[in-house]
Amino acid sequence: MLFPPPLRLYFFFFLLLSSIFLLQIKANHEDDESGLEIHIKVDPSLKFENPKLRQAYIALQSWKQAILSDPFNFTANWKGSDVCSYNGIYCAHSHSPSYLKTRVVAGIDLNHADMAGYLVSELGLLSDLALFHLNSNRFCGEVPLTFNRMKLLYELDLSNNRFVGKFPKVVLSLPSLKFLDLRYNEFEGKIPSKLFDRKLDAIFLNHNRFRFGIPENMGNSPVSALVLADNNLGGCIPGSIGQMGKTLNELILSNDNLTGCLPPQIGNLKKVTVLDISSNRLRGPLPSSVGNMKSLEELHVANNGFTGVIPPSICQLSNLENFTFSSNFFTGRPPLCAASSLADAVVNGSMNCLTSLARQRSAKQCSSLLARPVDCSMFGCHNIFSPPPPTFKMAPESEITLRHRHRRLRCHLLSKHVLHHHLLIPKCHLPVELPPPPPPSPSPPPPYVYSSPPPPPYVYSSPPPPYVYSSPPPPPYVYSSPPPPPYVYSSPPPPYVYSSPPPPPPSPSPPCPESSPPPPVVYYAPVTQSPPPPSPLYYPPVTQSPPTPSPVYYPPVTPSPPPPSPYYDPPSQSPPPPKRCNEGHPPQSSPSYEPTPEYSYSSSSPPPSPPTVSYDASPPPPPPSYY
Repeated sequence: MLFPPPLRLYFFFFLLLSSIFLLQIKANHEDDESGLEIHIKVDPSLKFENPKLRQAYIALQSWKQAILSDPFNFTANWKGSDVCSYNGIYCAHSHSPSYLKTRVVAGIDLNHADMAGYLVSELGLLSDLALFHLNSNRFCGEVPLTFNRMKLLYELDLSNNRFVGKFPKVVLSLPSLKFLDLRYNEFEGKIPSKLFDRKLDAIFLNHNRFRFGIPENMGNSPVSALVLADNNLGGCIPGSIGQMGKTLNELILSNDNLTGCLPPQIGNLKKVTVLDISSNRLRGPLPSSVGNMKSLEELHVANNGFTGVIPPSICQLSNLENFTFSSNFFTGRPPLCAASSLADAVVNGSMNCLTSLARQRSAKQCSSLLARPVDCSMFGCHNIFSPPPPTFKMAPESEITLRHRHRRLRCHLLSKHVLHHHLLIPKCHLPVELPPPPPPSPSPPPPYVYSSPPPPPYVYSSPPPPYVYSSPPPPPYVYSSPPPPPYVYSSPPPPYVYSSPPPPPPSPSPPCPESSPPPPVVYYAPVTQSPPPPSPLYYPPVTQSPPTPSPVYYPPVTPSPPPPSPYYDPPSQSPPPPKRCNEGHPPQSSPSYEPTPEYSYSSSSPPPSPPTVSYDASPPPPPPSYY
């Protein structure tokens, strides 16, 4: 049917107007999804250098309204159009073709400001941001989806706050991201496998609530430092770990409820200096391939269920300074391991079945099923395991004289790293704070008793000389933000000593405004420790004695934990403040970076150490489940 010419013209205009209307609705809907609803009205009298700084003004003023507590008045000078003079805000000249030599906000560093509040969606307006550091504050809620606009973001440090929810997948859409630190929060659920396909230099996820195992593609990651400690991951260590040998320097998987055997592919990690798999439920032999890890300085396998003989290849590692294998079921070690090659190292081998050494398990425990060899293939870990190492006829040996030395752990420092869009910023990869291990809980029926006292404490803290990452940078515009303070890695076996300073004294957080609904938030008391792993399941019942006493550790200084706040369902609207934020201070202060001479940065002295809590004996674990 053909319309007369005038009607056809009307019909054409109708279709055109309908299309424009639908496109407008779609655009508005996309803005709603991204959450970029601008609520700040800019005073017309304010003059800005360029549109980028005007957008930064809107973003920072919106965020200032969402900061509910600022005990040190850090944001007191966040006024006026000169956003580059705001405390904690750092500007640099852009070399983007569209904004050549234009000043933009390139960095935010509010470490240790003890602020309480939440992140607003307007922060997505800071599209030139390269560094975002919020270490040791009391921010809560979730990470806004609008962070996906930060295409130049290179370092993201949200550690030691009160963020909640699943892993913030928005970080997986940041093309320039190299350093990710989410330690000491309340993130939960699964670690996404896509994280290990990203070209990151450092990943710190310890002290959260992640579960459901380590993704099988872990070996795809080119990181130099990977810390997943103190979660409740469970499952096996993937065999793909052997693919990380070209880049990995530090691997910390302690207190993660891991099971199965240590895959022999671990021997491919020839650049690793620190390996900590303590306080898990690993079993089977210690692979002789560990002796191929020529750079190894720290090896911690304590509080597991390892059996058999310690491979002689481990005792030939020339750089080994600290070897802890206490609270296992090792039945022997070759004479080489008692020789002078380890005399200068810190060695802790108590609570095993080494008859020539003091403070070992009873004969009854050492003849139990737990001390016998296991078939690693029965754990279904999809790893290729070598046959168990041969048994050695042990020559008589005496207790090694231990000379405890403090060692320095590595501060990964990249003094000059350039961003994708020609932004040069300081790069400091934070090492590792390890959580105190939970009391080991091997508990087949009936429970057995460890009667020996815990091994003597030892500490290693402060980092060794920094090394430099060698990522190739494009040429840049200079950004000089002070790096955040360094991590300190405390030794894994019991007891623990934390050497990082706690955050400043707690300041009460005012209740969040009732006017606008919050992002989905659950607030917990400051984390003292992730929930302990469940008691291991051992199939054949044996008669045993109760587990070793709980490790003595020095927890971070925190106020008494309040009860968890109720969970509020997420609204459909974009983020306003949460209705309730916990008062008090975050769980543990993240230690500070140790900067290179180029970037001098001083941090405040830590408060005095908390008192030592010691236990004479720990009660036996609850009756185990077994099949």
